[in-house]
Amino acid sequence: MFRISRRLDYGVQLMVALAAEEENHPIPTAALAEKLEIPLPFLHQIAHTLMQAGLIKASPGPRGGLRLSQSPASISLLRISETLEGPICLNPCLECGEECPRQESCTAMPVWNSLQDLIVRNLDSVHLDMLLTSSDALQNLFKVKEMAGKLN
Repeated sequence: MFRISRRLDYGVQLMVALAAEEENHPIPTAALAEKLEIPLPFLHQIAHTLMQAGLIKASPGPRGGLRLSQSPASISLLRISETLEGPICLNPCLECGEECPRQESCTAMPVWNSLQDLIVRNLDSVHLDMLLTSSDALQNLFKVKEMAGKLN
């Protein structure tokens, strides 16, 4: 079964919520967790990984929180995906570090290879700023800002 992990789904939701903050002000993690319906400890784990990759920054203190460390236009879904899940590899025979004994005679490998290339190119072509054009993302921005104001 092809499936996006909950970690990746939450990570993308988090990054879109941060990208929606036009002034790039820090948003408290408690407000993000509540609005995005992500358990706070899980949000912290995801945020830590994204911080290690240099995609977000954390600001301590009562007015602190998370914010992007780069412009939304420079962060692709592929970068987020590879940061949180590692390289995309649909089948071990597709140069993912494993040898396949049937590599020379496999009739399915070209299909898997083509599909993997399509997924990688698609994810690389979508950036956070593109996701902000949906009305849902803009509605979420206002709700997250409202919750952040209540927590401060």
